Amino acid sequence: MTHTALAAVANEAQAWFDSYVETFVGLAAKGSTDPAPLLDCFSVPISMTTGTAHTVLTSAEALSQGLAHELRALRDADYGGSEALDPVVRVLNERAAQIEVTWARQDSQQREFQRVRVLYLAARTEAGWRTVASVILAD
Repeated sequence: MTHTALAAVANEAQAWFDSYVETFVGLAAKGSTDPAPLLDCFSVPISMTTGTAHTVLTSAEALSQGLAHELRALRDADYGGSEALDPVVRVLNERAAQIEVTWARQDSQQREFQRVRVLYLAARTEAGWRTVASVILAD
């Protein structure tokens, strides 16, 4: 691939990720626990790895439940908003990108209660870009 083609892939992946961030933050800030607007951002199956667990969600229902659980946890944390700090998009090929970002999450009083670095593996599918794996990175 040419440098120009790689740049176009990076721009597509960045635009898709920005849309995901806007959707996720908007839902969470409203206290919504309905994950439906987020489902198209993820592929099934999807692999998720944290510092304590590795999970593979193999159905749309399991994905929906997982996202709803995350939205409920943020609502319970008195979520006010997030900043996606220093996102880095690395193009792997014309159909895949790695996106690394730090989430700085604040409560409704704008006090930061969580900062976590996450790596997303995104794939361009026939339906558009989708997250196929995510990993919470060590501090």
